[in-house]
Amino acid sequence: MKRKKRGMRPLEYDYEAAYQNSIEMLDEYFLEQIAKQNRKGLYACKEIYSGGQLEIELYPEFFRKEDIPEAGRKKRNKKAQDNLNDKNARKYLERLINANFHTSDIWATLVYRSGQEPQSMEEAMRNMRNYIDRLNYRRRKMGLPNVKYIYVTEYDPHAKIRWHHHIIMDGLLDRDTVEKIWKHGERNQVRRLEYDKDGLSGMANYVTKAPKGKKRWASSKGLKKPIEKKVHNKPTAPKRYRKVGTFVHGMVKNRDSIEETVKIWHPDYEYTRSEVYFNDFNGLFYIYIRMCRRE
Repeated sequence: MKRKKRGMRPLEYDYEAAYQNSIEMLDEYFLEQIAKQNRKGLYACKEIYSGGQLEIELYPEFFRKEDIPEAGRKKRNKKAQDNLNDKNARKYLERLINANFHTSDIWATLVYRSGQEPQSMEEAMRNMRNYIDRLNYRRRKMGLPNVKYIYVTEYDPHAKIRWHHHIIMDGLLDRDTVEKIWKHGERNQVRRLEYDKDGLSGMANYVTKAPKGKKRWASSKGLKKPIEKKVHNKPTAPKRYRKVGTFVHGMVKNRDSIEETVKIWHPDYEYTRSEVYFNDFNGLFYIYIRMCRRE
């Protein structure tokens, strides 16, 4: 890998697509040979804070397009680009939910009576806007602020998935009122959000699962945005730092060191899980780590 020139910036690329081979596929001998090559290169550490959730991504950076594994390069056909856009949108939505909602809030699934389904996505979205307006009207009468929400609208005639909406909202209205204000159908599900070590990611992944039909989401204004930070050095002890690449190769050689290392980086967070991937194009690695804030 060539050294960067002064003033050069690393190229953006889809490192998740570029590094999809799980380290579990490597036998011990092959892993040892890769580690011996000691190809540190330039690694970045990206940290994404979403409420009580912390995601850490360690990945190599490149300054020449030819150094990037083919699967991660920006040039794609329309289908591949659409898939990437969808993946990024679902990831962002999951983080947005974790950043703004907790167990005091509500998750509702709203359905339609037979024969009263919308005829287009535009009509379905209009129904939701009217529903939000009715919620806010009720809340104003009770002296409450406008509702904080994220909703997803879904429909797939080929998979026999009927029109429905998932909405996550603050819990200032009781669940019976939330359901009664929806005028288009019964058998709705309204429940309190449930939290685990992944926060609300389980629910978020369910409502944003890869679409085979139509899907669209919207949110209220003023939601907290996930916070992203990127660095190239991390601490080994107070005021002592090393390049991220040295941590990566230590983690690859000894998987147990992942938990030990990130606990030094973030003592207020609890380690949840990690995944290590590699690409035999360049013998480099991508590591995904998840942590949750200690209550």
